[in-house]
Amino acid sequence: MKKLFSFIAIACIAMTVSAEQITVAKALEIAGQLAENASTTEEYEVVGYVTAYAGSDAATDGGWAKYNNQIFWIADEKGTAASNADGALEVYQGVAEEMVYVGDKIVVKAALSNYKGLLETKQKGVVTILEKVDRPEQPVVEPADVVISGADFAGQGTAETGSEVSVTKDGVTFTCDKGYSDDAHSTLRCYKNSIITISSTGEQIGKLVFQFYSTYTGDLDEEIVVNAQEWETTLTTSQARIEKVSIYFGEYEEKPVEELTPITVAEALTIAQALIPEKGKSATTAEKYAVKGYVVGISAKNENTFYLADEAGAYGEFEAYKCSSIDREVSEGDIVIVTGKIQHYFGESDKGEYHTYEISGGTLVHAEGAGVENIALGVEAQKVMMEGVVYIVRDNKLFNLQGVQIR
Repeated sequence: MKKLFSFIAIACIAMTVSAEQITVAKALEIAGQLAENASTTEEYEVVGYVTAYAGSDAATDGGWAKYNNQIFWIADEKGTAASNADGALEVYQGVAEEMVYVGDKIVVKAALSNYKGLLETKQKGVVTILEKVDRPEQPVVEPADVVISGADFAGQGTAETGSEVSVTKDGVTFTCDKGYSDDAHSTLRCYKNSIITISSTGEQIGKLVFQFYSTYTGDLDEEIVVNAQEWETTLTTSQARIEKVSIYFGEYEEKPVEELTPITVAEALTIAQALIPEKGKSATTAEKYAVKGYVVGISAKNENTFYLADEAGAYGEFEAYKCSSIDREVSEGDIVIVTGKIQHYFGESDKGEYHTYEISGGTLVHAEGAGVENIALGVEAQKVMMEGVVYIVRDNKLFNLQGVQIR
């Protein structure tokens, strides 16, 4: 019996140290010997300090830094290193039980990878926090009455074209008529032009709170007040990748709509250029902006996509990408206001690297004629604009699409 016990103890010890624990410098050395787009077959435990987020800030909106999809840099010493050249390794989509913060000491267990020259840990490495910095005070989160997650749809739908998927939990039914379960990421993908319906057979739905995977939100806001038995929407802008939706019963008040003062295209470009994405990825602002400018070009490739400049006929370096649908096509020379989050995408093609500065999936206010310069959109116009309703300006007057003058 004693010999058997000793054997079991030795076996357990061997299992706990099966992965080699290494420094960030050693991890960079190993990954640097890989061919481009290659990964190690062996997993390593890499220990380091979190020095920066890649593309978002956990202290603001989470974004890519959500606990189960975190992208950040680690180094052997505390600091602000945010590149391989600075001695940092990127942790790509690490999975942890909670959000990591800059200054934390962590260990990540994952294979190492060379992705197009970027040295990083392979997707979905397991992150354990060894030492924590002080956390900012977190708001108290109201417990939801029902939570439906992407994992609840496991095995449903077809990835190629999408098909109807549905889950019923505690009297609440969530249906998407053109979607599928992305089981690898525990998310539900609802395609563009799909219809999402959430209904309750019991209490009235007061509000919905969505949590998304990355920046794919479609036309959905993070929080939507319903105050009805059923809520339905059509994704007209793009697909949505939903990690979960929390359903709250009862009656809720609409949140005050933030007023956005339009900025120039030049100002929007400055904001976009200050964002630092990695190659093949986007960096996005936490805040929404309203960008006003002339339409100077129309995309032949993407629907409701056009280019903006501060002067008519100028070169348009800033893109309004896949805006919400409007009553007619946008034309060159139109003056428009687009609201949404500003984004910087760093891409690469067979012609080399390129950068795109844009508002992605924004809401469009369509205006005509130079007279729009003399009209200041007030609170009511801003409010409706934020809700996706389109206004038209003619002869210094603001109209809705039914021809009713607003001001």
